[in-house]
Amino acid sequence: MFLFSNILSPITCFGSNVQEAINYVNQVDYKAKALENYKEEGLQDLLEFNKNALKQNVDSVPVFKKLAIINAELKNPEQAFQYANKYINNTFDFSILHNDSFDNIQDSNEFKQLIEKYLIKFDFFSFLYLYIALIGFFLVIVLNLKKRVDKAANILISSFVLVHVLFVIEYVLYLTNIQYQYPHTYLFSSSLALMYGPLLFLYFKRVTQGYIFKKSDILHFFPTAILIAFVLWPIYSLNATEKIKMMLGTSTSHKYFWLFVFIPKVLSLIIYGLLIGKLHYAKIKNSGKENTEKATITWEKNIFRIHLVYVFSYLIYGLSISLLGESASIIYNSHVAAMSVMILYVAYMAYAQPKIFSEGFILNKISKYEKSGLTESLSKELSENLFKLFIDDKIYKDNGISLESLSDKLGTTRHNTSQIINESFNMNFFELINKFRIDEAINILQSDLYGNLHIIDVAYEVGFNNKVTFNKAFKKQTSQTPSEFIASICNSSKSVNC
Repeated sequence: MFLFSNILSPITCFGSNVQEAINYVNQVDYKAKALENYKEEGLQDLLEFNKNALKQNVDSVPVFKKLAIINAELKNPEQAFQYANKYINNTFDFSILHNDSFDNIQDSNEFKQLIEKYLIKFDFFSFLYLYIALIGFFLVIVLNLKKRVDKAANILISSFVLVHVLFVIEYVLYLTNIQYQYPHTYLFSSSLALMYGPLLFLYFKRVTQGYIFKKSDILHFFPTAILIAFVLWPIYSLNATEKIKMMLGTSTSHKYFWLFVFIPKVLSLIIYGLLIGKLHYAKIKNSGKENTEKATITWEKNIFRIHLVYVFSYLIYGLSISLLGESASIIYNSHVAAMSVMILYVAYMAYAQPKIFSEGFILNKISKYEKSGLTESLSKELSENLFKLFIDDKIYKDNGISLESLSDKLGTTRHNTSQIINESFNMNFFELINKFRIDEAINILQSDLYGNLHIIDVAYEVGFNNKVTFNKAFKKQTSQTPSEFIASICNSSKSVNC
């Protein structure tokens, strides 16, 4: 009996303790619920207090923050979204979204929209575009480190790729919201908006014609200087806060600035697109059947086509912005995708057809010189002598000048002389002679202030044998007969001697 009671006693005690524990838990649970109800009532009161504060014109910015957090605590995602949006647009403080209160609505669509709009994020497309941009950077370096290349052509095509790369990089910063953290990166690629056309045009001119660049070619980049100085610099000089306002669309001071980028860029792309197309199709028309020629033509054709796709997609994007106020994601991505394709295509060709960059241009020139018996150095020497004969010696005034006699003076063959004329002036011998003669005739007629000279005298002076040939050549070059030209001089000068 004693043993039984000793055994039963602990069990009884244990049962008593269990009951007490259950009662304690129930009390704690009741208190927790009461505390939660009290907290919710307090938050509701606080919510109403802050709403009244807004109505009484109290400083609204800190109130927006409080209302956003309170509504998040109360699991009101729509109200939390509204006030968080207002707070961020006024303070640009994105850290509010890291507040623990937003954990209560983290699964709501409203909070996901806030995260998507303001916080740093990465997705498949941002990684893809970043990867393509890195390929582009590497390609630019490789193209400029190659040996035995036409440096001018490679600098132009690598610069063209670099412009695309910088735009893609800025798009990645925008896509990931990193631009909010580094607002001074805003619009940095826009400074190159008018360089797409000139760079590609000069590249095509170089590889299709062997064009030698002049100081005047710098004028192609003059619109870029104007764009930076008068449109973009006022934006670049803004502080970080003002740039974030522009990104969020809350700034009105530069609301339509993009039109001053979009319209000139579209015009530049279209104009240079036409010029590039003219060069390309002229090359096709005059091309040979060699494999090297075919490879370079295919390369140029594909570059031109990708560029046209970009122009078209950019035009659609700009029109959707101007007409609808926004563009669909697929429209916005289309011209970025076209840029990415351009980068990848150039990279692929640098790997698959390296001769296009390292030897293609040089081989085309050498093969042309080899067929005519010319070397590059001899061609340059003959070209310089040709300029001297026409500009300094005015050989065109000799009415007996012929391709054979000109070749004798140059000390080369008739075929070589014809080729040098074509390369230097892009015309044949007779067109060149007549051009210089008519230019000289124009100078003589303009300086004849008293009208003492007869047309036939001028014709003989510049190298023509008769008046008919002179009149025909004059009208072809000026769209006027010599008599009409003299009359136009008289009308403009109002000379009594006319």
